[in-house]
Amino acid sequence: MTHDLKWSDAPPGEIRDQVAVWIVRAPAGQRLPPDGSPPDWLDEKERSRLAAIPQHSGKEAYAFAHWALRSVLGSSLSCPPRSVGFLRQPCPGCGGAHGRPAIRDPDRGGEPPEFSMSHSGDHVAIAVAEATIGIDIESHPTPESVAGYLPFLHPREQQWLGGRPDDELVRDFARLWTRKEAMAKATGQGMAAVMNRLDLTGQPLGWRVRQLIAPPGYEASFAVPASVHLEVTMHDELPYPMPELEQV
Repeated sequence: MTHDLKWSDAPPGEIRDQVAVWIVRAPAGQRLPPDGSPPDWLDEKERSRLAAIPQHSGKEAYAFAHWALRSVLGSSLSCPPRSVGFLRQPCPGCGGAHGRPAIRDPDRGGEPPEFSMSHSGDHVAIAVAEATIGIDIESHPTPESVAGYLPFLHPREQQWLGGRPDDELVRDFARLWTRKEAMAKATGQGMAAVMNRLDLTGQPLGWRVRQLIAPPGYEASFAVPASVHLEVTMHDELPYPMPELEQV
């Protein structure tokens, strides 16, 4: 059963940009054959990335996340999930073909939606919007992992996290990290552009970053341009479940 949640940050009377967010958990059970062979709906680049993942559990998480994205976009575009393909827009920094992802065949009547996807552990977060958007979900790290990353953050972020007990430290670090990843995805410039150059303890100039309700042990955030007034609908089930393995 779905438990959808709707909220808005728009002042009364303002035009609202619709944002749909899915935070879903991968179903229990095997989602790939034991040999890790790729599903036929993955494209060539995705199959190459899948093959490079060493652990079978990692391969299954990758496959589910990419099915989830197709499920959501197929529903948004009124087309079969298997028919959804992707490309990369030019990077705004260097012009290389590693910028924001986009739908490969958007000619389905009207402008294609903007979207962003993230996965961590057994959860996937997906956002589909009329405006530029980036989303991220992260499981809580260990205190040792946080200690390793702290020196690479912006000095004000390091100060903001300083002195917290371990349980608060891992929670707040994960929240901060999702804000950074969401910004990196929204801008298409990657983490190098936001890691120690951008203080995300507050709202960055020209952008708004919002925390999302996430499952226990996870944090999630999304980023949109500051000019966008939102009406957000959150979902916890995919429009189309992942195909089951064929029994041999």
